[in-house]
Amino acid sequence: MDSQARLDAGRRALSTRDWARAREAFADVVRVAPTAEALDGLARALWWTGDVASALQAGARAYALHRQAAAIEEAGISAVWLAREYRNRLRNHAVADGWLARARRLHADLGRPSRLAGWVLLAEAEMPGPAATAVTNADAAAEIARTHGDGDLEILALASRGAWRLTRTDLGGAADLNEAMAAATAGEGRDPQYVAEVVCLLMEAATWLGDSGLLRPWAELLIGGDSAVDLGPLLPAGPAPDLELVSSFCAACCGAVHLVTGRVDHAEEQLVRAVNELRTTGVHPRCASPVAQLAELRLLQGRLDEAERLLTDDAEDPGMAHAAAGVALARGQAQRAVAILQEALRAWHDQPVRTIPLRLLLVEAALASGDVALAEREADGVSRTAEHTGTVHHRGIAALARGRVAAYARSPDAAAELRHAARLLAEAGAPVLACRARLALAETVAETDRGTAVAEARSTLLAFERLGASADADRAAAFLRGLGVRGRTGARDVGVLSRREQEVLRLVAEGLSNAEIAERLVISIRTAGNHVSNILTKLGLRSRTEAAAYALLHLPPVATVPATPATGLATGTGLATRTATGAKTSSSTHARPATKGAR
Repeated sequence: MDSQARLDAGRRALSTRDWARAREAFADVVRVAPTAEALDGLARALWWTGDVASALQAGARAYALHRQAAAIEEAGISAVWLAREYRNRLRNHAVADGWLARARRLHADLGRPSRLAGWVLLAEAEMPGPAATAVTNADAAAEIARTHGDGDLEILALASRGAWRLTRTDLGGAADLNEAMAAATAGEGRDPQYVAEVVCLLMEAATWLGDSGLLRPWAELLIGGDSAVDLGPLLPAGPAPDLELVSSFCAACCGAVHLVTGRVDHAEEQLVRAVNELRTTGVHPRCASPVAQLAELRLLQGRLDEAERLLTDDAEDPGMAHAAAGVALARGQAQRAVAILQEALRAWHDQPVRTIPLRLLLVEAALASGDVALAEREADGVSRTAEHTGTVHHRGIAALARGRVAAYARSPDAAAELRHAARLLAEAGAPVLACRARLALAETVAETDRGTAVAEARSTLLAFERLGASADADRAAAFLRGLGVRGRTGARDVGVLSRREQEVLRLVAEGLSNAEIAERLVISIRTAGNHVSNILTKLGLRSRTEAAAYALLHLPPVATVPATPATGLATGTGLATRTATGAKTSSSTHARPATKGAR
């Protein structure tokens, strides 16, 4: 097959999302006679198969050949692609700035209006700076895209503008996201990378708002096959389309969603995988940091040392602030928690929707340090943002913040606010926060209504244990003991263990050592030891012997089922994809507007 035929084969494979075949075809052309077009195609195929480093090398070679051929606009667009990938995927801002500067120079050299100007503006919208500037740049990029008929640029600029507007409580951003999704699903975006980034921006905006209603209609359309775009292997199948769509795109985002919705075992599986991939490849997901999210999970589990170790890198990143402040607060360092949170809020001062979780935690830290005035200001700020967005999740958080302040001041309004918060947060699908509101209610009424306090604390204790929120469960149990009530009647329920931990517990019951468990499960000995330690902590047991006895009494028997072909959803820190043979690979694609001041 000659080079042109191989090039055509590579294009066809890209159009059908057959990344492995596309990579092979373009690589064949590059080996024989490298061209800019073949290297561009190879870069895209490598990107989708998860080899980002090689994709960037191919992209840089394509840029050089475009320059040699005096194809200035094409070279500039290659430079923008490289800049965005180095910034958003590798967090290498010096190299990203260099490529973006090169793209600006090429636009100036071009000397005429072109779509390159729009791509430069889009990349500039992702740089640290005011959110208002990002909105302006994305808006200008969308206008240039329409003028020059660049569908990929238009849908991405619209989605970026919409996400940035929502961070500033401008609800018109939802209309931008919906328009971008309409265009993307109608086939106006030709490059699947940019279509995927639009979907990712929609998912992240829905997470900020705590409103799955923004995502669900599009998830149903995509998964139902009603889109003109054949995303095929990028889409899952399942009974919960919005959550399944998140799961198929990004393990970091999915883990964060599971963390909020109280599915701690699922969150752990996703986030550990995402962190391991980040450490192995150096490639970041475009959305929530999996390291920060895993630290949040460890904090929830009461594993403070592990949470703190996770936070040693990127300590200045505002995206890490919630977890870092949570660790400080758990260690009794309220003033340090306040300082961490205030620094992050300064970085994100113009993104009130992004800062709602930070402000809720700042209310807690301020009260713990005795700064009531600060707690009141932050609770008022959360309430004002919630009034603008109107989402049930935000209104629940606002009620919890107000309730916390009222309880500290021993206001008669405290109980009503906390009950309201618990109801709203449960309705919003945030069970951990809902249970925290109920425990706060129990603490508030303990002196005046002991019966209600005991009932609320007992139910939240059971809920926390079921959710795997060990630190919160311990707090509820301690509160009950303070009332003279026995909170726990024995070892905790096996439901607090993840599926993997239950598997390890069975092997402990068989008498296997950590090394033998590691060999059986194909994991490291250290990981096996961590699982055993976690099991003992979660179940309140003191030794492997107690764990073995517990397993015999409490673990259900393993059901024997016929072997069936694997059909489960493979996820990683990115899109789950299938090759032509049906095997799945993973490549991180979760897009986001750049975090201002957090790069």
